[in-house]
Amino acid sequence: MGIGNMLLLSQCGGYSVAIILSLCVLIPMIFHVDHFRGHCLLYTTGDFIEEDGRFDPKWSCSVYCYLTMFIGLFSFICSLVQLVRMSIFISKGLDSSFLSAFGDVVLCVVFAISSLVNAILVSGGFSTWCSAVTQRFPSCETATVMKIGKDTHIDPSGFFIEIGAVQFGIWTLLVCWVLLLVLAGRKLFIYHERENIIISMARERQRYLANGGRSQGGYTPVDYQNYM
Repeated sequence: MGIGNMLLLSQCGGYSVAIILSLCVLIPMIFHVDHFRGHCLLYTTGDFIEEDGRFDPKWSCSVYCYLTMFIGLFSFICSLVQLVRMSIFISKGLDSSFLSAFGDVVLCVVFAISSLVNAILVSGGFSTWCSAVTQRFPSCETATVMKIGKDTHIDPSGFFIEIGAVQFGIWTLLVCWVLLLVLAGRKLFIYHERENIIISMARERQRYLANGGRSQGGYTPVDYQNYM
């Protein structure tokens, strides 16, 4: 099996893992937003009311959670498309072109950067939330039993598991996209190196033909019969 096929198989495996990790980001965040009735706990602060012990939240912008869902959804779609495309290449014994390999590199760079930014936002936002709720509870995990607001019907019982799964998914997805970037960059380097070899061979051939042509053109056969 050639290096190209090994790279294709490795990329297929990487995109398969990216599909699973994208779902690990997308699905728990959807459940969280649903349980919090459209609110997002990331970067949310607040205080506990002494009279009834409820937590009075100062909700942050919900865009943090929706951005995470957006990245998870598009990571899932792009990974699925890439997996199908490369599976077709393997089944037909083909490989991507230089332009396609360059597009793969750009795609991996975009998702690696977006995953890094989103992972930092999720971890920082969750840390802010935990700092607020641990004013009364010994840990963030035990705060899942608290009551949030008045008549909000918010269910906080699963927020620790949900956001924990999102954190695991987004950081692992970042590692996956970085590895896919390395594979795509390796393939692009091979194509570039191969193109340089082809160009060098073509130049050497032209130089050889040019030197041979001048030698043949500069040689004038002598007619010895004139001297006899």
